[in-house]
Amino acid sequence: MNRVDTIKSSPAQQDRSAALRQAIIRVQPDYFSWTEDQQERYRLQVPDKDDFRIRQLLLKNLFQIQVTTEKEMEEVFDSFNDDQHLVFNSTILPFTGLGENSFFLNEFLGKQSLLDFSTLYDYDYDDYRFQQHSLKEQAPNHIEKPYRGSLYFCWARLLDGETFYYATLSCLAGYVNSIIDEVGFSKIQELIPFDYVPGKDHGKREGKGFLYDQQLEAGGLEAQCEELKDRFYHYLHERYETLLDICDQKAKKRVYFIERIEGNESHLDVIFSDKTAMQAVRFRHFMGDCRPLIGENQELDKVLDQERQAAIEYLEQTHQDVMKHFDPKVKTFRKKRRIILADSTLKDLL
Repeated sequence: MNRVDTIKSSPAQQDRSAALRQAIIRVQPDYFSWTEDQQERYRLQVPDKDDFRIRQLLLKNLFQIQVTTEKEMEEVFDSFNDDQHLVFNSTILPFTGLGENSFFLNEFLGKQSLLDFSTLYDYDYDDYRFQQHSLKEQAPNHIEKPYRGSLYFCWARLLDGETFYYATLSCLAGYVNSIIDEVGFSKIQELIPFDYVPGKDHGKREGKGFLYDQQLEAGGLEAQCEELKDRFYHYLHERYETLLDICDQKAKKRVYFIERIEGNESHLDVIFSDKTAMQAVRFRHFMGDCRPLIGENQELDKVLDQERQAAIEYLEQTHQDVMKHFDPKVKTFRKKRRIILADSTLKDLL
């Protein structure tokens, strides 16, 4: 199998479009004689066999790589660098995506497709119902909270003009909470320096996977560090619920864009103030529906600054309380968990 380690000269966009067209015709010769609706339905519900063959042909045309099985194809993609992924993902997106922006939601949809959801709200509410049902099955006493928007860093790909974006979609409450989490982790590390080191069972084979056993090390302050982290996790949970309520009540119906470049990749964070904003955004017209709702990023920055400062103040005060009043000799009961990761998941962690 001929693998390409680096891209010395990326195929021109015109050549890549031709490569995609040729692959589709080879697999489904009548495709371009179909109506737009027929083409769309085929693309978003493409049979696994056809999907494999189209990707197989693209690998050959774009990179001169030949594969004959799903396993070989997976190995090729695992070996790709970011630039190679970018070329392949941007080439195939017009086939896998929906609507004006070739919008592709890179999330597991089961037997459903984006054709089953008109708006982002429809998808998010359906996913919320699924999650609540799962929680109820695991814990019959689970009390369902009202839906206030639950979109949290969903991965997507889309085209805006000629620009290919890797995008993440989030509700404002979840996005802000993730920033608080990052700030809190750094602050705890500053207050009580800690690290995680491999435990005695880390990496041991168990069943079809490996044990993931990492132990906290904090220079003798492990109990205090755990207590501080536990209190902060509680703070995070409570703050998230509060933010959900605030965003839902204000219903500002806004969208915030945060663009950044990483290497040769264009990334776009799309943040929805609340469920009314998601109700206004259709997958078929994603960017066109978002743009009229765009809010000022200064408004978002103000919220982030306030929440960062509040989290830091909470941790400083809580740290003082833990160091003065917490008794590390009093053991808090914690259910011991054994984490087993599949080989493919753990290989980058060992």
